[in-house]
Amino acid sequence: MNRVLTCLFWLAIALVLTFITLPLAVVVAASLSPSSAVTFLPWEWTTVWYGNLLADRWLQPFLLSVKIATVVAGISGVLGVLAAYAVVYERLPGSTAIMAGLLSPLSVPQIVKGVAIVLFLSIIGLQGVLGTPALIAAHVVLALPFVTRMAATSLANFDGNLDRAAQSLGATKRQRLQHIVLPMIKPGVLSGVTFAFIISFNNIPLSVFLVRPGDTTLPIAVINYLEYSLDPVMAAVNVASMIFILTVIFLFEKVGGFSAQLHGGSK
Repeated sequence: MNRVLTCLFWLAIALVLTFITLPLAVVVAASLSPSSAVTFLPWEWTTVWYGNLLADRWLQPFLLSVKIATVVAGISGVLGVLAAYAVVYERLPGSTAIMAGLLSPLSVPQIVKGVAIVLFLSIIGLQGVLGTPALIAAHVVLALPFVTRMAATSLANFDGNLDRAAQSLGATKRQRLQHIVLPMIKPGVLSGVTFAFIISFNNIPLSVFLVRPGDTTLPIAVINYLEYSLDPVMAAVNVASMIFILTVIFLFEKVGGFSAQLHGGSK
């Protein structure tokens, strides 16, 4: 019986992995198509379509997406750590209600948030901030709950005896935060920052309402291109984006050690 359950478990894992990776494999194969029409001829594959990635049509939206995602990750990281510190470490009165408020954006569909932000800016006469400023603000609202929750989880798992031991040895509050608390919660903070970067870089539902000509992010540029054409260039753009995101995840993992977060420890 145990052997049957084990086989069924691994079969389910294999099916899930196949379901996840097969569409990605199709996109990769499409990006290597030998003709402008998407065809699957492995013996004629070519990488010529990847040369189009350096065109302004794709390079400028990519750079804008990276800039916005970097700013959003930085702002969300700082605000998320401060919020988690106030709620979990300092245990402010009403901390449960504060945390619920910080996580509340997750309960609102992104399309609804996008429409609400556009209407709000129109009502107060700030249509001029549409574009990069509005995108950054909206993406921070979207990403902040993830950073806050990750940082709060790390602080909740933090061994308070280390802080008390440092305090008994004469360390000031600033020294304890700088040399004990922050290093111990670094995996959780960086995992939240990584989430924020990826969410901002790949966002469509919010961004589609807030972009303007000249301030188009890469996902919106892909959607606009897809309206009129489906060719290997589109597949190459998506493969390049996927490789970039995987590289970002790898780099943050090397710096922060997300695996330690799974065990409530630090790297």
